[in-house]
Amino acid sequence: MHPAARRRIGLGAAAVTAVAIVALAALLALAPPGEGSASAPDPEAQALQLERQLLCPKCTNLRLDQCELQVCHDMRREIRDQLAAGAKNDDVLLFFSTRFGDRVLADLPRSGFNLVLFGWVGGSILLVAFGGGMTLWRLRRSARPLAATGTPSDVDERWLDDQLDASARGGDA
Repeated sequence: MHPAARRRIGLGAAAVTAVAIVALAALLALAPPGEGSASAPDPEAQALQLERQLLCPKCTNLRLDQCELQVCHDMRREIRDQLAAGAKNDDVLLFFSTRFGDRVLADLPRSGFNLVLFGWVGGSILLVAFGGGMTLWRLRRSARPLAATGTPSDVDERWLDDQLDASARGGDA
């Protein structure tokens, strides 16, 4: 097989692989988050799991389990009270998101405007990947081989003969 043809096949396989990876990443990003342990036997572990899914409403990007502000202590106590009353994880998250807004959720909800945002980012990535792949494909197709005839010219032959003669004589010229 000709090396140029092998490169074209390799480029096509690389493009297909890149598109598949980007599509898989987009599917994973848009998939609803798993419950994990929905019915955790240990209420403390369940409360800690919820604390990791919530952010401090006063701090910037600081999880509830790491923040030491009074509002976070109150939120942790409220989580334990609601779990003791039999509330589910989703109910507790809904309570805090209605009270403080979606900014307290560590994971953005995949609905409404956020869904448009995820689609916009994913679509942009796919568009750039497709445009880059097409550009590389067109550059590869338009590239010409260095020696179109495949045979050296007379000038090349003479130069090579001179070099061989010089090395056979042992000269440094």
